[in-house]
Amino acid sequence: MLLPDDYVVLDLETTGVSWYRDTIIEFGAVKVVDRKPIATFQQLVNPFRPLSPRITQLTGITRDMLAPAPDLDDVLPAFLDWCGDDALIGHNIARFDIKFIDIAAQRILQRSVPNPVIDTLQMSRTLFPYERHHRLLDLIQRFGIADVEEHRALADAEQTRMCFEWMRDYEERH
Repeated sequence: MLLPDDYVVLDLETTGVSWYRDTIIEFGAVKVVDRKPIATFQQLVNPFRPLSPRITQLTGITRDMLAPAPDLDDVLPAFLDWCGDDALIGHNIARFDIKFIDIAAQRILQRSVPNPVIDTLQMSRTLFPYERHHRLLDLIQRFGIADVEEHRALADAEQTRMCFEWMRDYEERH
């Protein structure tokens, strides 16, 4: 597979796991040009609904942090403009993040997101079928990137970028 040198790695934090019931509360992304990070995007989003204690415990994001944040109708168009037409890369992006973004884009912009998508979860499963686990935490530990996953969008996007580049280099060597 020909992997792009210019791309955006993204991660979302959400109010839950249902694309239809839940919503985005944080965007985090790293823009990469010629395989080098050049810019970041981080924005909290006010969901205008209570957060479950589980989400606050997982992410550290509180209702007070979200109260002054803009709503998704303002953040999503700015984020998609920032991404441009670059490929979007994420860990479990195909089954999670892009679904949230695409549903929001259809509602807010009356269109789907046309960017190509590369999923590091699927990439890991393809490259390492003998490994039992492929969570982001498993990859960052296996590749010596970090010991913990922060569950904050920008930090997780940066760790995903490092995993993507690690797997790309591995694939080129083998």
